[in-house]
Formats: sequence, structure tokens, C-alpha cells
Amino acid sequence: MQSDILNSRTIKSISIVGNGPISEADAPLIDESDFVLRFNSAPACGAAGQRVDALMLNRARVYTSKRINPIALHRAEEVWVNDIEENGRVDWLFDKECRPKYLGFGPITKARTQLKKYEAVEATNPTSGASIIAELLDTLPNAKIHLFGFTHQGKQHTHDWGAEKQWIQELCEQGRITKHITPGPPARRTLSGTLEYYARFVEKRLKHYVYNKLLHSSASTKHRIFGLKK
Repeated sequence: MQSDILNSRTIKSISIVGNGPISEADAPLIDESDFVLRFNSAPACGAAGQRVDALMLNRARVYTSKRINPIALHRAEEVWVNDIEENGRVDWLFDKECRPKYLGFGPITKARTQLKKYEAVEATNPTSGASIIAELLDTLPNAKIHLFGFTHQGKQHTHDWGAEKQWIQELCEQGRITKHITPGPPARRTLSGTLEYYARFVEKRLKHYVYNKLLHSSASTKHRIFGLKK
């Protein structure tokens, strides 16, 4: 796996932060790890911990979504795309601003191999969480992995949530992973954190408009924006 972060650091502990609820008490534990990974819209970034070393996108097109956390996008040293480059590239600004690393099919293949042991549906697509857990267990076998915000449930019917839950439970029993589910009030952003969130949101949307829509778009797109006749 090609990553400047993983290759340049000694990583003994990893926080993998899912998009499920996270207790306020668990928030400080996330930032204590040597490496912090978050996913897609990363709703907990800026509330449940401040750090994000790598932001993993299921597909690069998520980057253009208004749902993405602009703080996570701004702070991430690398953006990992769970796909091959031919499918993952979306626009000029993404390549320039996000320092993308295309993971290819390796992580998904490794996760699918593990899930077969739990009679996962043959056509199932492993989640981004399962994919990167399988990859990091293989790449950094001695690092301690901590999971936060993992509920193993969702609206997507392409994932076998039951098989993934069984796999993670077995990894926890083996001591290879620690899954944190601490009761208590959910982590929330402070007022300053909320202001930063919206400031970054405006910044990202303006950059997207200026660079992708105006400077690096086709002539037909510019005509459509300005209402000019060809």
C-alpha cells in the first residue's frame, strides 16, 4: 500500500473512526493514536477528536458532495480512494488539493476473503471500514487498532453487515482490535468548531466553483454558467 504517512512514521496505534455515534468520553482517545483515519463525510471530525491523518472515500465523487466534512478535508494529509485511479478521479481540484492515494482493489479483495469465512453473501461489497481494516492488519500487523463509531448497520443493502460484525467481534476476542462503545453524551462541536466548519465549507465550495467550474471546465460548461451563446 502506497502512503507517505505510513512509510514515514512509526505507527504503533491506529484510530479508525466510523460515522456512527461516539461518546464524548471517547473523543480524547482518538487523537492519542499515532495515526487517525476517518471516512467519507466524517461527521465526527472536529467533535469526536480533532485529528485526521487520512480521509478515506468510498469513491472520489463523495468529495464533491455537500455532505462532506470540510474540516476533515482541510486537515487530512492524504485522501485515500477505495478504487482504481481510472474510476476515482473526479476533477482538477481534487488532484491538486487532496493529494489522493488510489488504493485499487487490494483492500476490498482482502476484506472479501476474510468475510467468506462468515458465509457472507457472495456478491457482497465490503464496507470501506472492513476494507481498510483488512489492509491495515496486513500492512501493519503489529499496530494496535482502535475502532470508534462502528455500529455495523446501515441503509446500504450491498453490504453484509452481519458477516462484518462477526469478523470484528472475533478480531476483538483475539486482541487484534479494540472496539470502543462507551455510554454517555455524544461528542459535540464547540462554538468555535462550528464556526470553523462553516467557514471551511464556504471556502471549499468557492474553490470548487472557481477552479472546476470557471478555470478548468470545458467551453460548454462556461457558456452554461454565464448564460452566453456559443
